[in-house]
Parts: sequence; C-alpha cells; structure tokens
Amino acid sequence: MATWRRDGRLTGSQRLLCAGLAGTLSLSLTAPLELATVLAQVGVARGHARGPWAIGRRVWRAEGPRALWKGNGVACLRLFPCSAVQLAAYRKFVGLFTDDSGHISQQSSIVAGSLAGIVSTIVTYPTDLIKTRLIVQNMLEPTYKGIFHAFSTIYQQEGFLALYRGVSLTVLGALPFSVGSLLVYMNLEKIWNRPRDQFSLLQNFTTVCLAAAVTQTLSFPFDTVKRKMQVRRCLEVFVGG
Repeated sequence: MATWRRDGRLTGSQRLLCAGLAGTLSLSLTAPLELATVLAQVGVARGHARGPWAIGRRVWRAEGPRALWKGNGVACLRLFPCSAVQLAAYRKFVGLFTDDSGHISQQSSIVAGSLAGIVSTIVTYPTDLIKTRLIVQNMLEPTYKGIFHAFSTIYQQEGFLALYRGVSLTVLGALPFSVGSLLVYMNLEKIWNRPRDQFSLLQNFTTVCLAAAVTQTLSFPFDTVKRKMQVRRCLEVFVGG
C-alpha cells in the first residue's frame, strides 16, 4: 500500500510547466524516429526503405532536412493541454481509489494513471490525428498548410467524427499498457533486490525505460492499426503527391 501525499515543493502550474518543457525537449529530439515509425506503420515506406535510418534518409532526400520534424509542432503544442487534463483526471481517479486512511495500492495507482491517460488522449485526440496526417503528407506539396488548416479541412471535408477516427484503438490499447505497467512495477523489488525507496538514480531511470519498452511493445499493434485508420481516406492523395 502507498500513501497519497501532495508534493509541496512545486505548485500545480510549475509541475505542468516542467512536464511540458521536458516533453517538448524529448519530442523534438526523437521526432525523426517518430516520423520513421509512423511512415512504417501506415505503409508509406513499403517497397522503398526498411528501417528508421533508411526511411529518414529517404524523407531527407525527397523533402529536405526539415521534413524529419513534420508534425512535431502540433505534438509539442498538444503536450500542455494533454498534461493538464491528465493531471486533473489523475487526481480525481486517485481520490476514488484512496481509502479513508489516505492509502492507495500500487495497482490502483497504476490503473488511475492509465484511466487518466485515456481521458486526456480522448480530449486531445484530434491533435494526434492531425500530427499523423502532417507526418504522412509530402512537405513539398502539402495538402494541409498547418495545424488549423488541417483541422478545418478535415472537419469540412470528412466531418467531425473523422477527427476521432481510430480513438477506439487508443482505449483498447490501454489494457495491455496497464498490464505491462503492472508487470514491471510489481516486480521492481525482485528485479533490484532492494526496497523501492532505496533505488539509485540509475535504477529509477532503467526502470522507467524498461516499463516504457514493455508497455510500448504490448500496445504497439493497437497503435499501428490506429495510425492506419487515421490516414486511411487520404493516404493515396499523400503518396501520389
């Protein structure tokens, strides 16, 4: 069991700002890998290049170096509202799972985090769909001129529901994501053979990486199908350009 305590060292806005800045930096550094992953998932790279390095090199040659960061702007802008909604939802779910003595089990805490992630993803899902389409389109002959143009074009041409195409896969993918998190965090003390409050900085970092690897692997098939659904009606136009 764990006790839920509010961390008084930072205000809520300061925690949100720190999370947003850290997320912006990590997204910007890994944007070319995200681009290669999305292009491989939706099938744009099929028959042309294999592997993230080959896909990235192909995009660089065809559209220029800036193309490696397609969609990164909307991904970074999405961080702040997504983090705010997730933090608010997490506090609500923690309150539901906390007993009268102020304790919450580790399993309940992870479930609360997963549910909060689902809520924030659903609320900000249109920005994720727009990011995917910006990544897939040819930067030299763009269908969408920017975030707001993409939003209005999709809404006018395909309808409001098109902005949420594939969102059901996000909800379904939350189950293996939660299971992966539980598998890792429930066995941390066995992995490191010491109490959790004695973990070193390196052990905590390794744990986060391990949890991310396990959860991403388990939920990746759902993410792949989601990406295909997001670009299904416009993929031929993008590739043809």
